[in-house]
Amino acid sequence: MARFCCLIVFEPFYFKFKFLKIMKYPKEFSPLEGESVLTQIEGNAWNSSPNPLASLMASIVKFMNAIFGVKRRTYIIVTNLRIVQVEKKTILWGILPGAVDVLTLNKATIQAVGYAMASSWFIFRKWYFVLANMSGTLKITYDGNKDKLIESCTILDNIVAQR
Repeated sequence: MARFCCLIVFEPFYFKFKFLKIMKYPKEFSPLEGESVLTQIEGNAWNSSPNPLASLMASIVKFMNAIFGVKRRTYIIVTNLRIVQVEKKTILWGILPGAVDVLTLNKATIQAVGYAMASSWFIFRKWYFVLANMSGTLKITYDGNKDKLIESCTILDNIVAQR
């Protein structure tokens, strides 16, 4: 969930409104002393298929769960000191805690960082953030544009390369 602020740009003869997205970190993430957040990747935990029929089925399940207040999100938070993975599931609009997994990923165990694109029926595309480590591969359906995903992957790759 992100908050938006409005920036008013004064230019001759008209006003231009821009909505800037302010990053909001999950409350389960607590930064360490001297730690600064470099980037955050937020992903969809409902659907990982570019197939429009599978997306439709996932949308129906997501709608049914929205009625009961069930929400699922995955976050990768990259700081100057560590990489944190947060998986959240809330029930009844956050009144009841669902499941929360918070993992600090060791830089030494990360073998590869990147992104992937899958397409279905030639026009439906999904972008994925991919992180391979000793215990397996983490693949998150990315919410956002390709340029931001590439930028986040580059920052994460630089952090991992510093070992």
